[in-house]
Amino acid sequence: MELEKELEQFRQEAQRLKAGRRSGSLPFPEALRAFAVRYAEHTVAAGGTVTDAAQRLGVSGPTLYEWRKGRPAGHRRPKPAEKGAALVPVRVGERPARAEVAGVQQVALVSPGGWRVEGLTLETAAQLVGRLGC
Repeated sequence: MELEKELEQFRQEAQRLKAGRRSGSLPFPEALRAFAVRYAEHTVAAGGTVTDAAQRLGVSGPTLYEWRKGRPAGHRRPKPAEKGAALVPVRVGERPARAEVAGVQQVALVSPGGWRVEGLTLETAAQLVGRLGC
């Protein structure tokens, strides 16, 4: 009887929290999640399923499964960064008008895509452009 009273309180609080918000935009408070997990365990022990408990609670099955695992609903594992999406550290400084090392003039290659290779001799720059097929 007490569990049914708590279930009704959970439903009312869940409706209040869901009102006027996007799905999954705010996590349920820990106390509500703890009750939902306890209710699901009681339901399963009585021969029901987690899905049955979720329906009675008014939450989705996947949400209740996540809560049982100890994660808030909507928790996503981080996805590996897509190729080229990672940030790359760069050093920004003043660009010299003309660089020379030991009397040899150096050049910089800059691609239309924005990458830059500096400190090359004219010969090594030509080799690089040839290998890149530019």
